[in-house]
Amino acid sequence: MNKKIIIITLSIIVVLMTVGYAIFSTNLNITGTANIVSTWNIVFTKIEKQSVVGGVTELKTPTASGTSATFSVDFKTPGDSITYQITVENKGTIDGIIKGITASELGSDAIKFKIEGIKEGDQLGNQKSKTFTVTISYDSNIDKQPNLTDNNLILEVTYIQDVGQQIPSVDPNITPIRLSSKILKDNTAQSDSNIDFSQISSDSNGKGLYYTNKNTEDNKVTYYFRGDVKNNYVSFGGYYWRIIRINEDGSIRLIYQGEKANATGSNATIGRSAFNLMSGDNAFVGYMHSTPTTYKDGSGIFSGWAWATTTGTVKMSKTYTFTESTGVYTLTGAVVNGTYSEEYYGYYTCTNQSTTCTRMIKLTQARKSGDTYQLWGGEAHAGYWSTSYAEAHANEVDSDIKIFLENWYEQHLKTYDSYIADTGFCNDRSLSTGTGAGRVETNYGPGARLYYNSAKTPQFVCPNPKQDLFTVSNEKGNKKSMKKIGLITVDEAMYAGGVYGVANNSYYLYAGALYWTMSPFYFSSADSRATDWLVDLGGNLYNTFVWNALGVRPVINLNANVETTKGDGTTNNPYIIKTN
Repeated sequence: MNKKIIIITLSIIVVLMTVGYAIFSTNLNITGTANIVSTWNIVFTKIEKQSVVGGVTELKTPTASGTSATFSVDFKTPGDSITYQITVENKGTIDGIIKGITASELGSDAIKFKIEGIKEGDQLGNQKSKTFTVTISYDSNIDKQPNLTDNNLILEVTYIQDVGQQIPSVDPNITPIRLSSKILKDNTAQSDSNIDFSQISSDSNGKGLYYTNKNTEDNKVTYYFRGDVKNNYVSFGGYYWRIIRINEDGSIRLIYQGEKANATGSNATIGRSAFNLMSGDNAFVGYMHSTPTTYKDGSGIFSGWAWATTTGTVKMSKTYTFTESTGVYTLTGAVVNGTYSEEYYGYYTCTNQSTTCTRMIKLTQARKSGDTYQLWGGEAHAGYWSTSYAEAHANEVDSDIKIFLENWYEQHLKTYDSYIADTGFCNDRSLSTGTGAGRVETNYGPGARLYYNSAKTPQFVCPNPKQDLFTVSNEKGNKKSMKKIGLITVDEAMYAGGVYGVANNSYYLYAGALYWTMSPFYFSSADSRATDWLVDLGGNLYNTFVWNALGVRPVINLNANVETTKGDGTTNNPYIIKTN
């Protein structure tokens, strides 16, 4: 019960009068005292059991004192009920009136609450009292044991001073608790204005729930978790998830945690996938891409890294053919089983270790490490190039990771589709340098913001939503997704506490696993390969070639109006989403 007192300020005007010349003056002073004798004191004074049906047990004696009243009961059989009568009394000298009644419940649908005898607009004169009732019942229509067996009523009655104002008479309406409301109630949101995003999260550089309307969609507020938080767990669809943020539209973004809340490593992913098996064109940084159509066999030279490693032999040849109609390379002539070693310098080999492929390497450098042979440098061949940004980034062909994610959604989340929002996922292909076409050296927006810019300026807004925001039917995006699933952006990972090249095992995105983000990094003309951002084994943000098979942690958005039935967001007591 909230109290509001209207304070009136009384003033006496003191007049200074001057008589005669300046050397003759008289000061007239008025003094006095004033006291407030009225009091504001509206409180609960009594809660009494009025009636009982069936085998209801009171777990503790109900109490009513001051501004709170409590009760706790157990039911045995459907149809059981108990009614309490609650007395509220105005012990003060100021008349009161009910401005608002907020009644919400958190828990099982099998337990029902009914409030009678009180409504908004009810007056309560000084030295007067009134009673109302709360009835709790076990739904008589229940025919099987409910999954949830408890429910909590939260009733708040707000009185203000009655000065003759007209407040409409409205009966209380009990509403379930929305997840977004529970998140905000369970956390004290802070401004992120003092966070240094060039440094990883810590107790002094961000831990908890934060808010911002800077670099957000339409400058609307978003709330996000940062650092080593322990209370952003959600149980939904048979899996555990971590809350990333409350989006600008009120939906709640989640990242997959696993079948157990404490899952790590591969158990915190749904498996491994390449982002795109092809990488020899700017097109392949994309969640979708085009099929480059201009034949330009050959590309740049690359070296200085173990691009491929094997303990055995791979198929090699000194000659090859390329079929323009299919984009397929075929090893010809004498195909041998060779190794990544000096003996086979100048030989061609398919990256898939077959005799046919769409990407081929001419071996120019090799190393041996223990029992493994390493392809250390070579000349990349990937026959077709795009000739413009528009061609490269036309959303025509699904990436390998998009196919992987949407297949998983179909198998595991399809039945929960009505609870999942079509908010969208940003594959930000904005340009920093370069043209974004063919094999031209290109740096993309996320790399410019979060790597090259020393200040590190992450953003939630998607720069070109009609191109890069992947939605199913939401008009704000490109409507190119088949399912409402995607990946976290590297910007969101930085908001959460990650930094390029700096290990961080003390923030909630650390999983002891390598996994993809949704964000492009750059295209290297030197070795003709596209790269995207990832979160690595140490929790730091990094980048790698898109054909690498990394862990996949799906991201979904729950509808803004999803309800939570219990939980406080902790590992052992996650928020449970109501799905029936």
